[in-house]
Amino acid sequence: MSTTIETSSEKPAATAQNFANPRNRILLVDDDFYARELHAGALIRFGYDVDTAADGSDAWKSLNEQSYDLLITDNRMPRVTGMELIKKLRSEDMTLPVILASGTVPVEELKRHPWLKLDATLPKPFTTAELLDTVTKVLHAADADRIRVETDFPIILQAISEIKSPPPAVVQNGEITPVEETAAAPALGQMGPPYRILVVDDDSDTRQLSVDVLADSGYDVEAAKDGADGWKALQADNYDLVITDNKMPRMTGVEMIEKLRYARMAVPVIMATGNLPVYEFVRKPWLRPDAALQRPFSNEDLLATVKSVLREPEYVHKPRQI
Repeated sequence: MSTTIETSSEKPAATAQNFANPRNRILLVDDDFYARELHAGALIRFGYDVDTAADGSDAWKSLNEQSYDLLITDNRMPRVTGMELIKKLRSEDMTLPVILASGTVPVEELKRHPWLKLDATLPKPFTTAELLDTVTKVLHAADADRIRVETDFPIILQAISEIKSPPPAVVQNGEITPVEETAAAPALGQMGPPYRILVVDDDSDTRQLSVDVLADSGYDVEAAKDGADGWKALQADNYDLVITDNKMPRMTGVEMIEKLRYARMAVPVIMATGNLPVYEFVRKPWLRPDAALQRPFSNEDLLATVKSVLREPEYVHKPRQI
């Protein structure tokens, strides 16, 4: 593959520097070692957190193990091409922005498959300034979209919650007959033991604080360090509520909720995280949590949200005496 080696006198565009954000994590995929190292080094010096992969196969493993804010990929690579990688990514509903940086941009294929949703293309050879400007613009646009959707998130969540499923029915002799629904059982814990809550968070301090606050309010609380351990706990025991972070190693909060929903577990979920994955909930409303807590939140917000989701009367629990 062709690579542009630049002189030290070339500087990135000044407009790009204004938006550099060290929290943005980028996966850079290219089978050309020198191009990969050159471009990764430029992005790292500009303040980004960068992982690299030598082809689409290694990149796919990284995408399933880590969370990224941007994917930059070449096209023609061994084992799995860039286009094949993007197709796998979109078929799994991964929504991170994508820049296709390649000497061969498959224009006709992109026209036939608009669902691949490329955010930008960089035909090789390109300069470091062009790379940084493109990355900045794509991430800036993604942040603007995220802020817009997060602003509308309460409205979206409310609208989704108001969508009613049709009443259950059976077909008899070619006719649809409604099935009479039985009355709902009383909520768990109202006349017996305290509610059981599972707190899932990879941050040990945040996890312990939530456990202590809930336990001091009379709840029976257990904790898990990530989504994988949370899923094991959900399979082993019964809980009345799950409170989970999203970005965690091994299994994210959204992935845990997806497993929970597929297993038809009716336990309510509160997502407590700094970055709500609103796009996931808009595209897959059946994954939506029962409530969301945007970090940082107070102990009072946590307890009020828990009480609201559990629809708990005031007399159920008494705080533990200290």
